[in-house]
Parts: sequence; C-alpha cells; structure tokens
Amino acid sequence: SGPHRRAMWFILEWRGIALISFTWVLLAFADAAVTYYVLLTWFAETPGAWVSSLPLSYVGSVIFLVYQVLFLLTLASHVASVFTDPGTITEDPPANFENPRFCQICQGRWKPPRAHHCKTCKRCIFRMDHHCPWVNNCVGFGNQKLFILFLLYVAVLSVVTMLLLGYAAYSWFTAKEEQQTNEWAIIFCSLVALESVFFLFFVGEFGAEQVEAIETNATVVETYQRTHGEPTTFMEQFFIVFGKEIYLWPLPLKTRTPPKLTEPAIPDDPYDGRTHQPMTRGDDDIIGIAGAHTETNLRERRPDGRAKEGDGSAQD
Repeated sequence: SGPHRRAMWFILEWRGIALISFTWVLLAFADAAVTYYVLLTWFAETPGAWVSSLPLSYVGSVIFLVYQVLFLLTLASHVASVFTDPGTITEDPPANFENPRFCQICQGRWKPPRAHHCKTCKRCIFRMDHHCPWVNNCVGFGNQKLFILFLLYVAVLSVVTMLLLGYAAYSWFTAKEEQQTNEWAIIFCSLVALESVFFLFFVGEFGAEQVEAIETNATVVETYQRTHGEPTTFMEQFFIVFGKEIYLWPLPLKTRTPPKLTEPAIPDDPYDGRTHQPMTRGDDDIIGIAGAHTETNLRERRPDGRAKEGDGSAQD
C-alpha cells in the first residue's frame, strides 16, 4: 500500500475560499441576530436568571444552549468538510488486480474503478461525488458523512431559526404593552429569515442527492457515466459511509469503514460490458473531471511514475 492520506488539507481556489468565508459570516450573523433580537428580547428575565451573566429565563436559557449546540455542530461539520481529505488515492493496485488504470495527470498513480480526477483539487478522488465550492473541496468517500451532516444541521438550524423568528413576530404583534419599533431588529431578522429560507431549499436539494447516492451506491459523476457500485441495501451503504458506531453518527468525525478501492464501477446497462460509458470532453468539463483520455491501462511505467511514451490510453 502507498503512504497514508493526509489527515488535513486545504484547496487554494479563490472562489471556494470566498464561499466558505461567506458561509461562516452568514452563520455568525444569524446566530448573533437570533441571540440579540429574539432570545435577549423575548426570553429576557434579569431577576433570577438561570445564568447570572446571561439575562434569560429558564426556557430562554435552554433554547439558547440548544441553539448554540446546533450552531457549533453546523460550523464544525462545515469546517471538517473543508479540511478533510475527500479520498485521495495513494495506494498501488493489488498484484492480482486485472487491467488497472493509471492517471497520467497524477504522474501515473493508480486510478481505481470508482475514482475520478478532479480538475479543481488536481487529484484522483475515490468515489468523487462532485466538487462543491461551498466547502472548497470535493465531496468524496473520505468526507461524505461530514458533508451530509453539514446539510442536515443547516436544515435543522434553518427550521429552528424560522420558528424563533415566527415566535418573536407573534409576540411583537400580540404584545399588550406598546412596543417601541426597532428598525434594526426588523431589518436583521428579515435578512436572517431570507437566509434561512434560502439555505433550507439549497441544502434540501443537495440532501436529496446524497440520500439517492446512498440508496443507489452511485455518485453524481457515476450518474452521468451511467454506472454504480456494488448493489447494497440503503442501510448497508449507510453503515459504510457513517460507520458502525451509532453514537458517533451525529458528530463531525470520520467514522466510515475503510474504502474498498477495488470495488467495480458497474454499468447501469447490464448488456454493456464497458466500465465507463462514453462521455465527451464537454461532459467531463460539466462535472469537473478529467476524462478517459488522461488515463493509461498499462502497468509498466517510467521510474518517475509517469506512463512511458507510446503507452496506449484506456478506452471507454
């Protein structure tokens, strides 16, 4: 086997860096606005507060703690998705592995059947689903669980935020005492409401794709190529992605099972014996991968790791 994968990495790509920074700003903005304009306004109780430094009622304190836990889990899941290796290939093919492919861009490294070369990460990624600029990283087998948790926690945080904003609006309209209108509260809470709706629909679409990916054992890239992995049940594949320690599932930690790099990419059409379906370079560009024209299928390589000149390239 090859060297160990790096436990942490980061992609230097300006658009991705801008989007992950924007994501952190949006999360912090929502947390601050909800805390100040909702919790500290409508759940305040200065005398007899549960925590002396936090002037909230008992109910408000519980809501605050739950909200902060959700916020931290969302942020931690996003950070883990950003800085975790999504599945770089460092191993050599097993000695008995038939017709191995090698990536010419990666200096002749082995390219397992379910690996694809990401043009942004500039590496071959095992079970690459797609390159997501919102995490400035590929979503692959190495960080799929972390990405799913990020989507889940964003959705839950968005729903909880809208419920709290709805409660604040109801309290303001039904207050018996005349309330002084706070224009900044209206502006900030309206922006947070729009942000929550946007993210809820945004992550809902991606979440549905991830559920389908687990159900069919096929990544987005493989959907374009009309292939999939070995047939499994939903729960079998879920255990592969999330690991067997159920108590660790909610935590943004890598708990997946070891990758099966030799797993075949099975054509959706059982009458087609090709491992990958023919795709144009335009199709490759759409999904952000380097196509079959960058592969070689011969084992013999030069001492520097590159395929020898004159080697044939792998066919679709």
